[in-house]
Amino acid sequence: MTMTFSESIKEGFGAINHRWQLVLIRVLASVVNLAAFFIIVGIPLFIAIMVAGIELAASNAGQFLASLKDAFERGYVWIAALVLASLLLYAIFAAFVWMYVISGSMGIIARTLENRKEIFRVKLFHIEARRHFTPLANFYLLLGMFMLGAFIVLGVAVGGAVYLSDALKEASSFLGLMLEVILNLFIALAGLFAVYGSMTLGSYGAGAVVLDGEQAWPALKKAVKFLSEHPWGFWGYSFFLTAYGMAMFLLFVIGYPFKLIPIIGVVIMLPYQIASYALGRYLGLSLVGSAFSYYFRNTRTKNIQEEAPGHGQIPPGPVPTAQEGTPGPAQTPPSEAV
Repeated sequence: MTMTFSESIKEGFGAINHRWQLVLIRVLASVVNLAAFFIIVGIPLFIAIMVAGIELAASNAGQFLASLKDAFERGYVWIAALVLASLLLYAIFAAFVWMYVISGSMGIIARTLENRKEIFRVKLFHIEARRHFTPLANFYLLLGMFMLGAFIVLGVAVGGAVYLSDALKEASSFLGLMLEVILNLFIALAGLFAVYGSMTLGSYGAGAVVLDGEQAWPALKKAVKFLSEHPWGFWGYSFFLTAYGMAMFLLFVIGYPFKLIPIIGVVIMLPYQIASYALGRYLGLSLVGSAFSYYFRNTRTKNIQEEAPGHGQIPPGPVPTAQEGTPGPAQTPPSEAV
């Protein structure tokens, strides 16, 4: 029996509720990345600025930029190199932390779907993170290359559409305007489909990596095949993703007025931002859990059906016996009896 996406959403939330520690790990990882930014980028940049004599207490951005330009003219070009090197080092560190936490979280979610009674342990998280880190990194790199190619093609199509629209406007303003509206609508839909499609493939492909042990290319092919056989996997995931985005936007709108309140607003805003960030990580993990649940239940059900005895074959009938009137190998027909 095929599992519906609404049922998988329920199971996905249940899995994250059972593994609430993953939300805490995601929040702690963000704190680590924030601290690393100040250490890797902030401190070297501050020291470099002090050595170069750049005016940090400038009254406006213009004065700060003028001070920065003066420092470059005095031979402090190495500041730019230091900033770029620090940013690159931080980007590598943050990507490693993100990939490690994602790998461990997906591994724990998969284990939870397979065995809800298993107790969460930090050691298991690290085991799953190390086991899935390289395959998931390769998969996301492959998916990123495909999506980059898709966006390049989309960009070329946009350029051609603009050129064609301008050419038609010279011949007929009405035709040019109509074509421009149609092309803009098509480009918007294509871009939206590319974004939703990449995120959907990313989740189901990661499910093939973690749940089935596939490598990058086979996992991507499996995800495409699965979505072609279960289109509600795409539509259900897209709906959940849209709801997730709307929830994040609503949290931002609710919290924004607190920034306008002096002193008290800052006191209120800090815990609110922490709570909203934790809620966002919870919803994001539930989204992954729902996709994994939908993939896991439907692929396992199909495999069980295919491996069932007699699947796809005509079931054998009862073997006649001698007691039912059919002569056995050592039995003489009554007509030949003496």
